Amino acid sequence: MTTPPLLEVRGVTKSFGGNSVLRGVDFDVRAGEVHALLGENGAGKSTLTKIVAGVHKADAGSVAFEGAPADFKDPGSAVRAGISTVYQELNLIPHLDCASNIFLGREPETALFEHARSIRSGAAAALAEIGSRAKPTTVVADLTTAERQLVEIAKALATNARLIIMDEPTAALSSAEIERLHESIRRLTARGIAVIYISHKLDEVFRISDRISIMRDGRVLSTRVPAETTRDEVVSAMLGRELEAEKREIESDHGERFTGPPMLSVSELSVRGKVTDISFDVRPGEILGMAGLVGAGRTETVRALVGLERGVTGSVSLDGARFRPRTPNAAIRAGLVLVPEDRKTQGLLLGSSIEDNVVLPHLAKLSVATWVRRKAAKAMATECVDSFDVRPRTIDKATTYLSGGNQQKVLIGRWLLDEYKVLIFDEPSKGVDVGARSGIWRMIRDAAAKGAAVIVISSETEELIALADRILVMREGRVSTVLNNTGLTEDEVMEHAF
Repeated sequence: MTTPPLLEVRGVTKSFGGNSVLRGVDFDVRAGEVHALLGENGAGKSTLTKIVAGVHKADAGSVAFEGAPADFKDPGSAVRAGISTVYQELNLIPHLDCASNIFLGREPETALFEHARSIRSGAAAALAEIGSRAKPTTVVADLTTAERQLVEIAKALATNARLIIMDEPTAALSSAEIERLHESIRRLTARGIAVIYISHKLDEVFRISDRISIMRDGRVLSTRVPAETTRDEVVSAMLGRELEAEKREIESDHGERFTGPPMLSVSELSVRGKVTDISFDVRPGEILGMAGLVGAGRTETVRALVGLERGVTGSVSLDGARFRPRTPNAAIRAGLVLVPEDRKTQGLLLGSSIEDNVVLPHLAKLSVATWVRRKAAKAMATECVDSFDVRPRTIDKATTYLSGGNQQKVLIGRWLLDEYKVLIFDEPSKGVDVGARSGIWRMIRDAAAKGAAVIVISSETEELIALADRILVMREGRVSTVLNNTGLTEDEVMEHAF
């Protein structure tokens, strides 16, 4: 007798404002399995899982959980029923500590002293389960983006759920942290807990999943067993075409050496308590990759270059002149731009339109006294969406309604409308699908080809090998080595990172 699915979705449809997002979706998850859900940004993955988690109500169709109808009124009802979700957008309260965030809304009914001890004990167990080094008493605001991601995952694990939905859980994690997460998932599935796993990192999907369902245009096209399909077949099904251009880019070598004077030169840069004696240079037209585990100091190094860190020592020169900006705005005026890793909290005004987000860095050029030349602003925004294939093309649409890939194109593209001496990209393809990633890589290469010195920080070694001419590897706040990217392998890079 076949065991019925733990979760069963049948014929689910959903529209927003006349835009059909889900079109008769059938999907199921069995107890104790990892079922990966793949598709381009905008394919409907997040909407489907939000219906399962009680965030949205389906327009039609049915959802059953543990054999009973699952018509949840809100996310709290889903959690109480045994469904927990780790969203791509972190849902933590920065001024509270990790323990308070993990048990928010589920605080034990005990005396004050026992209450504090109970949640700290439970939080410590959940954090240890996921391999996090954060302490239950650490305030979330003091954590890095990657560390916050681990707290979010620990929060889901602490609910004793029967089904956990993970939407891009490893977007900000290093290879070592991903492996620890996967070990935790294997322990969970061994206890009969099911996981819906949404990720654009296909290599890890093939490692961790028992089944793969592929969505496109609001439909589930097919469900496959990883051992019976290939990465290329999955990509072709997701996109409706082969991605030959990206395959050629990954396989290409970066043998060209850059011999002119450096555009950016960093010597013995230190940030108190974070990085020590960092030295490197980047020449015009060159792409320098920065690899390392989370906490290695990569982001802190580039933040120091744009005036976002205190306690900075060492020397930096830009285009042959001494360079020490006090603010990011001063760095931008000098010709150095940092595109941050978290587009939602550090990069974009999500409630504002595409036009407003595109023109924001260019207001001085677009203004006369205190008046913005609206015609010129609209022309600039239109140039951005047309040049970098941002969809939809409607420049008055709020960026919060764009897919992750299109948000990232707006974030990056607005800087490429002007010429800068140095462009730094921190996790440029974080949380975007393979199609959007290929377009973002092309944008970065084009910027270097026009003469900019480019730095790319990425937790995906594959991305660095595809893009960089040299890769600087950091470990524990110091430079471990600098590798020329000629025939370089991912193992060689990670060996130095560890």
